Amino acid sequence: MRTIVISGGTDGIGRALALHYLRAGETVVIIGRSAAKADAIRAEAATAAGRLRFLRADLALARESERVAAEIAAEFPRVDGLIMCAAYVSTRRHETAEGVEHTFALFYLSRYILTHGLADRLRAAPRPIVVNVSVPGAPRDAIQWDDLGLRSGFTSLKANRQARRANELIATCFPELTYVLYNPGYVETSFAGDFNRPTRAIMGLLGKLAATPPAKAIAPIVDLVDQPPAAPVSAFKGRKEITGPVDPADAPKLREATARLLADLGIPSSS
Repeated sequence: MRTIVISGGTDGIGRALALHYLRAGETVVIIGRSAAKADAIRAEAATAAGRLRFLRADLALARESERVAAEIAAEFPRVDGLIMCAAYVSTRRHETAEGVEHTFALFYLSRYILTHGLADRLRAAPRPIVVNVSVPGAPRDAIQWDDLGLRSGFTSLKANRQARRANELIATCFPELTYVLYNPGYVETSFAGDFNRPTRAIMGLLGKLAATPPAKAIAPIVDLVDQPPAAPVSAFKGRKEITGPVDPADAPKLREATARLLADLGIPSSS
């Protein structure tokens, strides 16, 4: 029996993965905001519900990410897979209660904290893997080093690209783990986010016409978890391995910037 941790595990791909692993006999830890959605997963999983652990958290808050990572580490001596799916798209700039730009906080910082916080538990597994559903392939210059909060010239595209690029760089900082950057393509989901009406209408239409059902979209991820790639860091779109502009030379710079940001929040960067 493996232990699989899934952030954003109550919707979309995360939900489908949780149900898959519960039915496969694994222990599943899901992190999300809705206890009601977690209860619905328990009901659907039926007899497997006893192997589901739900941790309620707002992962846009660094202290919440740190808390749940510590709780998981305290409860489970080994984590076989960490799959990070939590996402929230906003067409306008806003900050979390901790004063961090929301996209950077949720889409990058939570993943950084969870991976660091669970690294020892992952290393205790025979074939540990981290799958970061982060859509690799962002431009090399996507990170605004002098303005990580994008206080000047914010667009949702800039915020998205910056967080994606940050995830690519930080993937190179865990040489003892197998780290996969993953693009699932367009998948049916609840479209969690702060959209204007035209954008939501377009996304809804695309969802009806072109989106893959989550139960089908998870198949490549399941295969990656069962048979982790040999390379320490790899990137995939569906089943196709891709190459991204990952430059390890920029990773220490990002780690230093992240450490400063976490220190300002009173969180050790090694959490």
